[in-house]
Amino acid sequence: MSLALLQFVHRLREAAIPVSMVEALDAIDSVEHVDLVQREHLREALAATLVKRAEHRGAFDSLFDVYFATRTTTPDSRPEDATTASKPDHQAVDGTGREEAPSTDLLEALLEALRGDDPNALRALAAVAVDRFGGIDQRRSASERYYLYRILRQLDLSQLLRLAVRADLEDSDDRTPLAERLALDEQLGRMDEFRRMIADEVRRRLVELRGAPEAADVFHDRAIEDVDFLTASPAELREMREAIRSLAQKLAARIARRRRVRRHGRLDVRRTVRRSLSAGGVPLDPAFRYPRASKPDLFVLADISGSVAEFARFTMTLLYAMSAEFSKVRLFVFVDGIDEVTNLMESETDLVPRNLLYRTDVIAGDGHSDYGNVFRRFGQTYGGAIDARSTVIITGDARNNFRDPGLAALDELREHSRKVYWLNPEPQADWNTSDSIMDLYGATCHGVFEARNLRQLAAFVYQIA
Repeated sequence: MSLALLQFVHRLREAAIPVSMVEALDAIDSVEHVDLVQREHLREALAATLVKRAEHRGAFDSLFDVYFATRTTTPDSRPEDATTASKPDHQAVDGTGREEAPSTDLLEALLEALRGDDPNALRALAAVAVDRFGGIDQRRSASERYYLYRILRQLDLSQLLRLAVRADLEDSDDRTPLAERLALDEQLGRMDEFRRMIADEVRRRLVELRGAPEAADVFHDRAIEDVDFLTASPAELREMREAIRSLAQKLAARIARRRRVRRHGRLDVRRTVRRSLSAGGVPLDPAFRYPRASKPDLFVLADISGSVAEFARFTMTLLYAMSAEFSKVRLFVFVDGIDEVTNLMESETDLVPRNLLYRTDVIAGDGHSDYGNVFRRFGQTYGGAIDARSTVIITGDARNNFRDPGLAALDELREHSRKVYWLNPEPQADWNTSDSIMDLYGATCHGVFEARNLRQLAAFVYQIA
């Protein structure tokens, strides 16, 4: 036990959680006063002695689950429905080679478990979801966060949240805004707990396959600028939100300094000669042709569906915080419909994607991403505002659920604008897999950029400003 605790402490330090020698000894002493059969008692005893800051608790819990994982099941003893749901080729696929969408039975069972607040059913469904969509095996070298992203992308929990809240309100006689908010908060808590169950199951599977040391490698300390949006933990997302304002200020200062340098134009020979006449032909006062500094009009179209919602939030926050560096900034959010949120940003300065699902008209149909319909609606409603000074930035994973891509509407948008850029928060290796049509859209845009983290996002903004 002492050796396991020592290895655990070393991993905490590697994850930037400060643990002194005295605290490590206190942790060893605390083990003597708890029942080791009660795993949660051990967790809390170690947390009380080793964790000093609230933002470190998430990483502590994850590493605890790695080094003190339960061994309640094995691959041969999984429930029959979970075993049959998994696929041998790393992906749940249908006969056409596409990633298999969640079955109606799975979604209905998940919706019922969320509404009934049944933790046992949610835990069983989390195991089924990991089996069906995780693709965890020895041949794939990937982190826990990568697998979690794959699973959550397939489940589309934002749509499930919307359905659960709607069903709760339909069963209730109280339809007031307060009742709607209470129902939303209650379902959000259950949804967060389900995400945690999926993460626990993924972590347990990785420990079984690779062992604790390799499964814990993901928690090495990283600069917050290099943490991927799609795989960030709640603590890392909070740290990103705190960093975004200072990043915007630094970026704005760099852009302003670059513009000042650019204003040193080429020598104007004719004007210089004219000025030199007053000095007997000596060019004491050279004249320059200063270029005109143009600031683009920005139109940001951000996908707030599923796991890309947080990326949209950071992109809009960063660009709006730098609005002084652009002539105009207008913000739009979409799922299968589109709505403008510029005025909301002016009043709140921090847009929460899940709240926007209820406060805007981004849901036009079934609530699944439909880029083609979005481009057509944007052109019809806001296309008149696009001109040769407009730069359009589209953010999203280009996963169109095998629907009409709307290339004609995107072509028209490109024709009337100055530039059209696409930011994709997914790793480039995942582009054009399953229902992603990134190359199809990329052929129409002036530029397509991978923007997985704050560093890449800032580099893109600096490039276009």
